[in-house]
Amino acid sequence: MRILVAFVTAFIVIFLLGSCNKMDETEAKKSGYKNPMTLQDEWGEYGLGDPYVFKFNGMYYLYVSTRDTDAGVKVWSSANLTDWKYEGLCTEDPVTKAAYAPEVIYWNGYFYMYTSPAGNGHYVLKSESPTGPFEVVTDNFGKSIDGNVFIDDDGSMYFSHAGASGIEVAPMDDPVTIGDSVNTDAYMKGWTEGSTIFKRNGKYYMTYTGNHVFSTGYRINYAVSDDPIKGYVPSKQNPVILNTEGPIVGLGHNSIVKGPNLDTDYMFYHNLEGPGVVGPLRHMNMDRIAWNGEEMSVLGPTFTEQQAPEPPEFQDYFNSKKNIRADWDKSMGGEWNISKGFLRQGKAESADWYKQLAKKETAADYTAEFHAKMKDANAGSDDALFGAVFSYQDEENYAVAFLNPTENVVMTRFIVNGTESEWNKSDLPPEFDYTKLHQIRVEKSAEHFKVYVDGMHKQTIQSELNGGKIGYITADAKADFGYIAFSNHVNGSAIWDIAKPVPGTIQAVHYRSGGEGVGYGGIAVGNENQAYRPDTVDIGGNSKFGYHVNLNQSGEWLSYKVNVAKDGTYNVDLRIATEDDSAKLKLKQGNKDVSGEISLPNTEGAQNWRTVTIKGLDLSKGKGELKVEVIQGEASLSKLTLYKDEEVKEHVDTFTDGTELEWTMYESYWTVNEGVFAPSDSIFSKAMVGKDGWTNYTVEADIQLNKAEGDAGILVNGVNPANGMERNQNNGDFLQGYYAFIKPDGVYLGKQNYNWELLTSEPMELSMDDVHHMKVEVNGANVKVFVGNMETPIIDYKDTSQQPFTHGKAGVRVHNNAGSFDNFEVSGISVK
Repeated sequence: MRILVAFVTAFIVIFLLGSCNKMDETEAKKSGYKNPMTLQDEWGEYGLGDPYVFKFNGMYYLYVSTRDTDAGVKVWSSANLTDWKYEGLCTEDPVTKAAYAPEVIYWNGYFYMYTSPAGNGHYVLKSESPTGPFEVVTDNFGKSIDGNVFIDDDGSMYFSHAGASGIEVAPMDDPVTIGDSVNTDAYMKGWTEGSTIFKRNGKYYMTYTGNHVFSTGYRINYAVSDDPIKGYVPSKQNPVILNTEGPIVGLGHNSIVKGPNLDTDYMFYHNLEGPGVVGPLRHMNMDRIAWNGEEMSVLGPTFTEQQAPEPPEFQDYFNSKKNIRADWDKSMGGEWNISKGFLRQGKAESADWYKQLAKKETAADYTAEFHAKMKDANAGSDDALFGAVFSYQDEENYAVAFLNPTENVVMTRFIVNGTESEWNKSDLPPEFDYTKLHQIRVEKSAEHFKVYVDGMHKQTIQSELNGGKIGYITADAKADFGYIAFSNHVNGSAIWDIAKPVPGTIQAVHYRSGGEGVGYGGIAVGNENQAYRPDTVDIGGNSKFGYHVNLNQSGEWLSYKVNVAKDGTYNVDLRIATEDDSAKLKLKQGNKDVSGEISLPNTEGAQNWRTVTIKGLDLSKGKGELKVEVIQGEASLSKLTLYKDEEVKEHVDTFTDGTELEWTMYESYWTVNEGVFAPSDSIFSKAMVGKDGWTNYTVEADIQLNKAEGDAGILVNGVNPANGMERNQNNGDFLQGYYAFIKPDGVYLGKQNYNWELLTSEPMELSMDDVHHMKVEVNGANVKVFVGNMETPIIDYKDTSQQPFTHGKAGVRVHNNAGSFDNFEVSGISVK
């Protein structure tokens, strides 16, 4: 249900490698991509909905939902996530008519597809190839819709799916046997679907979508747990993907996959184009995930050109007819050749270690991937070993990771200065078939090596071994070796050098790599906190709540790569903490000062974080550098959020003869009757005016209450409004912003973020027979509410949370049809 638009500004040379469409190493790099994307051969008037992207042996495969009128599942392949080749229907079984949200896993030599035809329960299909043919191997086992399979480090499997009260998870005995489901508490106050579970650094993450696929407020949340089934806690950063207005709306149902650089996670999701011939017409979108400790953020949603996914520093698909490429060292023993897309070690007459090494060396920290299988059962040998060699410097300094069929283990050994470590052995699943292709992944960060097999984290080894060459190794075994690659990034570090989209949010610790004079400068010596990055920059915080930078003296600066969507005036929200009365910063784009001198308020504590809004940055379109520099004092910086500035001009509506402003109405239609503005009969309703870039303004209105049990008031700093009644969603909080309102017993201030949080209230007797004048003043994250007395606020609230709302539209809202409005006025305020 998508339309994948691979946006290219350079010519791409693509070489098809057999049936898998693998791309030659000489392929020209794309300069970028642009959302939403469309593909050839997608479902007509249905597009590319519920996109699921899966990686196997260095290639990506895309599966999407099937149009309701058709049977079969379409599949595309790609080597770089931007050039996709249509591979045809991977199944045409009648059971796949209206196959919703097909997802595929690889397990022990076979590919298993899980899909829910028209949302009516699930089937499992099985194949020996990611492009099919897939054949049905189960009856309908129910479980509602949108199944996803997660495989834990011990090989245990879990099936998550949509349930009546949120996402549910069931343990699996094997890829086709699913147990009883339990509720995970991942719920979005309405229909919740599209779950994806994955594991990172020992934590379980779940992304999930709500509420209705035809709603512009369709969005993605995430939650974190220490258990694959229970205890999921929603992130305070939610929603991580949401956009209800503009070029792309109705964003949801995501999948997540590692990019070509082996390090960056990408989120694929769809946007709503509108009704198709049958069902919704949707397009596919892709954006990067950025990690700051355990905190996940998405660099999106984007709809302007973005930097293309980066390739690894080295890779080989072994796609040549026979000869091994010149960038391999051919002097490490044994007989090696290429056959049918595999590097083959064809002769193994002894237990000697035969190695084939690439000439290119990794950096000190890196990620490497290897794929290997036994050519046959190696009958007669009890000592057959095959696998990966990494961090190879010479014969006295390297490491190996062997797959051992006899003991059914993965075993590693580190050789440092000629001294061999003991074998580190970790069990593999009992059914592990060594004649099938398996992946070994190595992540090296400082002195720690993490070793994975088929995505299962099996070992963490501490060693003084440095970076070096990578390659393949055998001992008394005939083996075939598949795709191999390495990247000089690990644990999400590639995001440091990505051009972050502007508008958007930049984590302060994601400054450029390159060290002194490139990523940072003027840094005070003696900084010891290197938990997040091995630099001299003073980094504070922790993994659980995210890291930040401490800028300790005048002249210190940090540089960020950015991609500004358009020329124009921008505002920036700085998340800062300081005990200094005189701290000052400035921002530069390249060599141009774009902010002038920024005086920071004393937040009265090094951990008392506040969001400070700075207006009027004149930024130029394109990729470049954004620099933050301390010019006086010291301060800590957590993140920067940039957005387009819009001038707040005076807006007045007296409702004398209809409406004078261009109101957008939600939930119900608003009309003017006897000179007042009110909605038709509805449980809740809102009407809004203005632009997302409005900041620092006042809103005034006369309000009369009509029902004692309801409320009425003013909306400020509102973004991403949507109709909460549409498709029976019945959610009154489809907005991000503040709601100041009155009831007969007092004045209240709350926060809407597609849920509801009451921030504060003050008691006050307010007669239903009287008209009450309310004024709301917003200055960044500071909200003041006045009722009656326009000189002294009855509420003065500073939002110090991680997610304050500092800009957006204004509006009016009622609950239980409790109010009517007159003399509505918006005006800007000047801030020194």
